Amino acid sequence: MRFLALIEYSAVIVGIIAVLAGQFFALPKGFHLGVFLIGAGILLGGLESMLTRRVGFRVSDDSWETYAGAPAMIVGLMALLVGTAIIATAYVLADGLWHSTVNHLTRRPAPLLIAAGLLLIGIGILMMLNPRGRRGLPWTLLVRVPRSLLGLVLVVGGLAGIGLGAWEWREPLGFDRFVRSLPQKLDRLRWADFRPLIERR
Repeated sequence: MRFLALIEYSAVIVGIIAVLAGQFFALPKGFHLGVFLIGAGILLGGLESMLTRRVGFRVSDDSWETYAGAPAMIVGLMALLVGTAIIATAYVLADGLWHSTVNHLTRRPAPLLIAAGLLLIGIGILMMLNPRGRRGLPWTLLVRVPRSLLGLVLVVGGLAGIGLGAWEWREPLGFDRFVRSLPQKLDRLRWADFRPLIERR
């Protein structure tokens, strides 16, 4: 196993053990340290992917070669985002600010919407790529086209999430009014869809 991959996997595994031990033995510091180690392991894998342009967490040097280059960069950016969020969670937990942070993000969800949008875009782009270079009509029709369409849907959803996050960031009052009125609009939409059928009967 590659030495760097060993460090990445070890950080995540030790972190999971620390989280479980901290929860089982009521050791808050151990729990916080475990969360930090999990985030650090993922962050290190993301940094490796960005710097080497090859997917991190590779067990051997010749594995995941088909994802070298742009796919590895996308995976690296996603891992950086996830790892940074987990490390930030560890610090928030250690400072006793978890509930206040969750309440703030519930009221102002712009960072969550933008982060989720970026992750969806990354996953969607990876699904639309064809790193293995497989060809042939059956593969294209049965695998690549459906996967690409699903990836496109995820990219569009990610862009929508980023747009909603930016709107909430710039116009929180307008965003709140939209969110509060959304259930009523959906109810009216459902009624408008079924009303012709009901009236015919």
